[in-house]
Amino acid sequence: MIKVKVIFVQKVDAAAGQIYPAARRLMLVNALRSIGQGMMVVDLALYLDVLGWSTAAIGSVIAAGGLLSVGLTPFIGVYSDRLGRKPFILFYELLTAGCALIGVLSTDFILLFIAIALSGFGKADAGSPSPCAPAEQAWLAAFIPAADRGKVYSLNNALSFFGMAAGAVLAGTMTLWENKLSGVSSHRLIFCFIFVLTLVTFSIILTIRGGETERQQGYRKEKSGDQNMKTLHEENVAVLKLAAINILNGIAIGLTGPMMSYWFSAKFGASSTQIGSTLAITFFATGVTSILQARLSHKHGTIQSIVLIRFMASLLLVLMPLLSSYALVSVVYVIRTALNRGTQGAQQALSVSLTRDMRRGFASSINLLSIRLPTSIGPYITGYLFGLGSLSLPFYIASGLQFSFAYLYGKIFHNYDTRVKLHAPSR
Repeated sequence: MIKVKVIFVQKVDAAAGQIYPAARRLMLVNALRSIGQGMMVVDLALYLDVLGWSTAAIGSVIAAGGLLSVGLTPFIGVYSDRLGRKPFILFYELLTAGCALIGVLSTDFILLFIAIALSGFGKADAGSPSPCAPAEQAWLAAFIPAADRGKVYSLNNALSFFGMAAGAVLAGTMTLWENKLSGVSSHRLIFCFIFVLTLVTFSIILTIRGGETERQQGYRKEKSGDQNMKTLHEENVAVLKLAAINILNGIAIGLTGPMMSYWFSAKFGASSTQIGSTLAITFFATGVTSILQARLSHKHGTIQSIVLIRFMASLLLVLMPLLSSYALVSVVYVIRTALNRGTQGAQQALSVSLTRDMRRGFASSINLLSIRLPTSIGPYITGYLFGLGSLSLPFYIASGLQFSFAYLYGKIFHNYDTRVKLHAPSR
């Protein structure tokens, strides 16, 4: 049984039960950032196709962005514990602005490839400043008591997907502006929009104060030898057990998520318009589910609510390949994906609560790495099985893996909610 150590930050007004103003600003940044990401999910591949890029080149640049993020995530997580979180987030915003500016000014293959790979455009990160996500998640945790993290992180997740949905809709309206601005393509306008939006988020982050001093003092204390080795061991065991079961979830995500558009087209002959509409509705539904998850986490506990919802989503995944109508499959897909992704915020809340304040970047980076790396393996397995003519087997394998993930998640961390209640300050 894992002993989860719960840390509370004194600067949070726990008695009032309100989100600390700095946390609200970070959540606003997340929402604004996700709008641009939603636009790129719809637009980027289309734009590169217009420029004459091959499908292999389009897939390669998106994959390159993902691999770069996976490689940098653990380093940024660890060093943000030592150097502070804010500098990494500011650097990411500036980098994104610079990459968007390249998209505005140039169509050169090499420059665009570098810009897309560095920024992660087109990866649908749902507001995450990948690969600096560990730094931002750890920073947000510094302003929120552990008892409220499941709720607040779920709300933050909801804002991400609402932003993605808004971005997808905005991307579709850009052609209206193209007619009014002669010589400027709708694709270039999206890069312009993201450039301006990133400058806004950069300005908001500059105004955020706090959440760093205690962490830096704690890190120096740890380095001086005052660290309790038993506590350190317990934290490492908890983080590594979470990473181990995340591998199951990561492979399952990779088996289905990235190949869904192809599956919709191959099995039902769905058009790009139909698929795009399904994805936009899915983003919005996920935002709604995240709000419901926030309430469930607050009422029934983070772990119990996650396990219940993930079991339901796994059952729906089994149902999908058995249906013969695209309309029915779309409805099931929207519900299933919304349930699954709606728990992301609550899962992030657990990952940043497994360690003390000065090691949250480390914990968050291991959590993200253990999901994203196996996720990159899944599409290769699915592609191979699809090539053999098996359009159903990947769904059954993924469902089994996610059942296993939900069971192990509840079994290993079932004592987390109890410990949070025991350590929570009275209100």
